[in-house]
Amino acid sequence: MEDRAPVVSPAEESSTSTTRQHEGRGAWVLTCYGICGLALFGVLAYFFSDFISH
Repeated sequence: MEDRAPVVSPAEESSTSTTRQHEGRGAWVLTCYGICGLALFGVLAYFFSDFISH
C-alpha cells in the first residue's frame, strides 16, 4: 500500500502538463535568417554551376 502512486486531481494535472517553454523572438529571427541564407546559397550554387557548365 505504501508504494502506490500519489493521487493527483485532474485540475492539478492539467495545470502542470500545459506549462511549456517558448523560444524567444530572437530564435525565430535566426531561424528565418538561416532558411533565407540556405535558399540564397542554393540559388547562387545553381547559377554558378550553370555558368561553369557552359
